[in-house]
Amino acid sequence: MKLHQLRALDAVARLGGIRAAAREMGLTQPALTKALRELEEANHLKLLVRGHRGASLTDAGTRLVIHGRAIFRELEAAQIEMLQMAGDKGGHVSFGISPMLGQVIIPEAYRAFRTRFPNVRLRMHEAFTRETIAWVADGTIDFAVVLLLGSEASANITTQPWFDVDHKVVGRLGHPLGQRATFEDLHAQEWLITNASGGGQFDLLTRLCAENGMALPERIIEIPSLNLLQTMLLQTDAVAISPILTRAPSDDKVQIIECDAVHGLRRQFGLIRKADSQLGAAAEAMRDEVFRLSHRIMQDLKAHDAKGAFRSDG
Repeated sequence: MKLHQLRALDAVARLGGIRAAAREMGLTQPALTKALRELEEANHLKLLVRGHRGASLTDAGTRLVIHGRAIFRELEAAQIEMLQMAGDKGGHVSFGISPMLGQVIIPEAYRAFRTRFPNVRLRMHEAFTRETIAWVADGTIDFAVVLLLGSEASANITTQPWFDVDHKVVGRLGHPLGQRATFEDLHAQEWLITNASGGGQFDLLTRLCAENGMALPERIIEIPSLNLLQTMLLQTDAVAISPILTRAPSDDKVQIIECDAVHGLRRQFGLIRKADSQLGAAAEAMRDEVFRLSHRIMQDLKAHDAKGAFRSDG
């Protein structure tokens, strides 16, 4: 199995035919056909179905294209890292980050990163944990710093816990429940969560209800957008479970609703990356900045009471 054969198969998969793939790769159709035939012979499997309307992948061909694209990304990453080690500050870094954490630390992390790598292309994904895992696994992003659900580890994924964050039930300033309520009163409210299928806030809410002998609230609104969830929180009487992360200008818009039955809401954030690959120099630099600023935030919180600003994340 050779690299040019994998590239030929990938081109056919993307373009839907031998002629277009050969044109893109600068090859004759017989040369491309030969590369594909040799790839099928080497694997003892039929990878393409050829027809009047072009060529389509078999199941085996689809799987091989997925593996091939992972190989292309790893090769590109290796080439970029070698260039960076040789003094070239170009290349690209792609990473995912919790929306809540990203709002707080990314601007400063970006400025520090740019002083060292002024020409590196950056792609930042504001994402929740479950979708981020898939992106890390297939190489779409270099790493992610998100809420750890405890189910991320696999053959090609590794996690590194970084810090714990306390969570509280919050509502808008002046919420009808005031600053303290019974769990029964909280349970009767409309709840905002970012993912109603599990993880993050949903798991915390499920645990709270189970500990208090109650089913999940009847009124749950799923909003997989941090900005929209914050807008709903500030302009309605709905409540949410929110991390206490840092002080911010929105302190005067959101209040904690204390409840004796709500305690021990702590979740772990950390790093997710591929287990079988190394980060390039630029990706390592961004990871280190995110780590440094995250831990600075947690140290700052220890020096203050638990008022902070609130961000919702899942």
